[in-house]
Amino acid sequence: MSQNRPTFRSGAARAAMLVVAVFLLSPMHARGEAIELQAMSFNVRYSHGGLDEAATENNWTDVKYPRRGRTIRVIREYLPDVLGVQEARELQIVDLREALPEFEFYGVGRDDGKAGGEYAGIFYRKDRFTREDSGTFWLSATPEKPGTSFYKVPNAVPRLASWVRLHDKQSGRDLLVLNTHWDHISASARRKSAALIRERLSKLADRIPAIVMGDLNTPEDSAPLRELLGEVAAGRRLVDSYRALHRERTADESTFNHWSGTTAGSRIDFILHTEEFAPTAAAIVRTNYDGRWPSDHYPITATLRLKAAGD
Repeated sequence: MSQNRPTFRSGAARAAMLVVAVFLLSPMHARGEAIELQAMSFNVRYSHGGLDEAATENNWTDVKYPRRGRTIRVIREYLPDVLGVQEARELQIVDLREALPEFEFYGVGRDDGKAGGEYAGIFYRKDRFTREDSGTFWLSATPEKPGTSFYKVPNAVPRLASWVRLHDKQSGRDLLVLNTHWDHISASARRKSAALIRERLSKLADRIPAIVMGDLNTPEDSAPLRELLGEVAAGRRLVDSYRALHRERTADESTFNHWSGTTAGSRIDFILHTEEFAPTAAAIVRTNYDGRWPSDHYPITATLRLKAAGD
């Protein structure tokens, strides 16, 4: 018996060491390696649930041509790790959550901070991320007050930004994802929105990677976007993932399609990121199904490589 004990202990020790080695080298804990993350930003066009769009086939719940199905289909064909949706109302969020069981969701309605009005919500893969924190602020002089806006006229619509701090199980690192939808009328409101988001990013993502996405209702050469990128402001710089890969600007980059499939014009939808990421792919997804569009905006996508710590 005494002669077998050293052999048993040695075998047990080797087995234990093998388990530890597998644990440390598995992708879930490969903290020193660069990994990729797929992002999508998509203004899905609001719906009241009735015949509220320009034509029957553009209605979310139309019996013959439900736009809901086209929207879900284009998302599932890409199946991103993180998805920011703009303009979605509560009934659309319910449909998307049911159709995307792989995802968790955070977001609130812009009218009341609950379920009223449009969301700028965030879906994220539950098998990859755990949510460490989340929140929403309104793009206004009173950011904590639901239903407010920088644009001070009668019937102005509220604007907001929602964010989540996620723990990435693949890299063992935290990152921030922020989704927003800016005012469509006032350039001044958009400029103030950019400044407010930069201020909040300095607190929410001071030392961690961040992705900022959304329908900004402004072209890339505008003062509000330059403000958000940090080209004319202090603080961390953001990178436009699409322009970083498609260096030459062309005349057919529109992300708003007018329900007609037009491509002429500038992007107004963006996926931006901090320097911890390097984009490896970026696209405007102009998919239609039998000539029918999922939304009056094209979804946009980016594949972002999260650099290894220290790169």
